[in-house]
Amino acid sequence: MSRAGRLRFGRRIGGLLQGLGKRRRDITRENLRQAFPDKSEEWVRRIARASYDNLGITLAEIMAFPRYRSSNIGEFIRFHNLDLIEENAAKGQGVILLSAHYGNWEILAYALPYITAVPVSVIVKNQRNRFTNTMLHELRGGSGNRLLPMNAAARAIVSGLRKGEAVALLADQSAQPQSDVFLPFFHRPAAVYKAPAAMALRYGAPVVMGFAVRNPDGSYDVDLQQIPTSDLSNTPEGILELTRRHTAHLEEQIRRRPELWVWQHRRWKHKMPSQAELHP
Repeated sequence: MSRAGRLRFGRRIGGLLQGLGKRRRDITRENLRQAFPDKSEEWVRRIARASYDNLGITLAEIMAFPRYRSSNIGEFIRFHNLDLIEENAAKGQGVILLSAHYGNWEILAYALPYITAVPVSVIVKNQRNRFTNTMLHELRGGSGNRLLPMNAAARAIVSGLRKGEAVALLADQSAQPQSDVFLPFFHRPAAVYKAPAAMALRYGAPVVMGFAVRNPDGSYDVDLQQIPTSDLSNTPEGILELTRRHTAHLEEQIRRRPELWVWQHRRWKHKMPSQAELHP
């Protein structure tokens, strides 16, 4: 398919996904109502449908990954401020690349080996379905990324950071309520993983965030930004503050284009344990 054809086909997939899953559709709309209480019901339904369209388009584009090479990937996705990865890596520092289930997060990771010589390890969550997991693994790794399963990646992450490599992961899903922290996310307490901030401060790795923002023609722009860490130390307070900063940066991006985030996820499913504290 052409790029425009994948957009059309993806929207059809999105329509099917919304129509077939009432429970997820209800979660999507309720998440939007809670996050944007001042918006109308018509707006909520329109953004919910557009969020499903984004899911469908992402699925359609994943299947086209084998078509992309270093010679043509730049026509599809453009990175800005790439020096934030390359200059830090040249200093021998590992780089932590954070993103979210936003726009086409898969093409964001897939494109990295084509646009930078810095080795990248991508943290992935294994799928329950064996066939789906194998297919995604082959597609995701087709550009040369090293794929690390989320539940067995700690040693490889540390090794990569010490060698000045980049580690890419998504930081927007619900964390563990007993071991992580609760921070305000769209004015509601949300469990957020501490691990990215803890790794960054322990190993002196800069945190660079980027999101694949879709343009009307189906191309993407990724504006890389470094989250400030120079004033933070490797302490519980420093880890908390860095976690707060990258969570706030994510919320700011979602507010710009809310239809590009995966609202179908139960992001606020965990309640704060009685001993937990909400950190403003």
